[in-house]
Amino acid sequence: MRSYKPYIIKLCIVFLCFGSRILTSSAQKVETNDYFYVLNTQQGLSDNHVLQMMQLTDGRLAVRTPKGINLYDGRRFSLIPLPAEKAENITKYKGQTHLYADSQDRLWVKEYQKIFCILLAEGRILEHPLDALSGNGKENKMKMMRNGPTRNDIQDLFVDSRKNVWVVMGDSLLNTQDGNLIHLKKEWGCLQDLDTDGRQVYTFMDSGIVAVFQNDKLTYTASAYSTAEAQHYQNTSLTVQTPSGQFYQIRTGRDEKNKTDASIFLHFNPETRKYSRIYACDYLLHTLNMSSDNQALISCQHGYLMFDFKLGTTPREVKELALPDGKSLTTGINTVYRDKEGAIWLGTYHDGLIYVSPMLGLFFTIDQPWWKSGWAIAGLVVFLVILVGIIILYLRREKKTNVINTDFTKDDIPSLPEDSLLPETAEAVNREPELILQVRALIEQHLEDGEYGVEQLAQDLCMERTGLYKKLTALTNTTPVAFIRSIRLHRAAALLQEGKQSVNEIAERTGFSSPSYFTKCFKKEFGVLPSEYR
Repeated sequence: MRSYKPYIIKLCIVFLCFGSRILTSSAQKVETNDYFYVLNTQQGLSDNHVLQMMQLTDGRLAVRTPKGINLYDGRRFSLIPLPAEKAENITKYKGQTHLYADSQDRLWVKEYQKIFCILLAEGRILEHPLDALSGNGKENKMKMMRNGPTRNDIQDLFVDSRKNVWVVMGDSLLNTQDGNLIHLKKEWGCLQDLDTDGRQVYTFMDSGIVAVFQNDKLTYTASAYSTAEAQHYQNTSLTVQTPSGQFYQIRTGRDEKNKTDASIFLHFNPETRKYSRIYACDYLLHTLNMSSDNQALISCQHGYLMFDFKLGTTPREVKELALPDGKSLTTGINTVYRDKEGAIWLGTYHDGLIYVSPMLGLFFTIDQPWWKSGWAIAGLVVFLVILVGIIILYLRREKKTNVINTDFTKDDIPSLPEDSLLPETAEAVNREPELILQVRALIEQHLEDGEYGVEQLAQDLCMERTGLYKKLTALTNTTPVAFIRSIRLHRAAALLQEGKQSVNEIAERTGFSSPSYFTKCFKKEFGVLPSEYR
């Protein structure tokens, strides 16, 4: 009878290792820079001065530099210049660089009293984009002026979190998708931000007032502070809506009495319809990032402010950020952005982009999942104790069985056919179908080509895509895409064991679009990080 003892022991070791990794992950020290790297002009960025950035729906990163918009797909940058003559005038916008992506795959680049529009699918600037907007929506609401609105009537533009485009014309705010028209009161001040939760529209004014509308009708207004305080925070505003529907806002301005800059960090709760003050300072706050309703990261002139609202509203001030490679970052950071995978992108004044993986733990991460909560860790400890006890009992039983079996001699064991002593691995290779061997050979030939996938593979095998899909699925019990990725990952594992190349180099050599994506796939395949596999 075949013994399952080695497999049981290995399985227990895996559970023990996994458990210990969870218990010690918060104190794990990163000794390599595989998850931290710089992207600047040497990697194709047009300029090392980064003004703003955002991640697009297709995963690409749009980076604004003085020379234009840089689109980064994980492997290379492509530049779309923004010449001044291509800009449209928007007289009511007096803030800094702001990027919006709308539902029609357009990227809006808004800067002081001017705006550009890029057609992302074509990679070119749209000529006179405000003319196109003035023809959208319901005609009976758009034609509220005698000759109909033109681009000269549009004084500002916003895109909400539902990717709808709104334009400001005088005291009116128009949704260019559905034609909804909102009338703003002059005494509220100038509109600086807006968003919607799908039911109500929230308009944030430079006076600190938020006016909330439903079905084009005013529902209520709320104010963040008194009229006297409003004079200190009228310059710029940045509002972020969290998935739970809460609003967080940073506002900046000037305290003329003390001749200092002024900034304030606010929370607006739509349920209570009230503002609360989180933090105020006498210097400028730049960009706001909310990982949840409990954690906030703000870049500023002095470095970073890191808030954990579970501990209170006093931030942790970071003036110098130590990195794994021994370098440090101080006040050279202009903007910060968290991508869909939780990684942090830092835009600097002089050093381009800096990518920081969430695995480094340099910043707090998104709120801990349930399996890192106190009760889950306690349950894991109990499970590990029970598992160790089972292993000990099992080994004692095996030892007792072995003592009993020592009475048998070698002659008592029946002889096996010589052919049955062949290694299982060699036997498995010999049994591997010809189609699988061909697929492996073709993937190995195109290992560095990240675009080489099922479509090209089917052409090289002179097969229909659907036919290849059915055959590979039947033979491998997985999808062709997953099988191809597995071949790449196993080749990467072999290169890691050789130890001659860095993780970033191996990721590129095996056709992965970025080191972070390679790390994610590798850990899913082998259960460990690439740097730990060495």
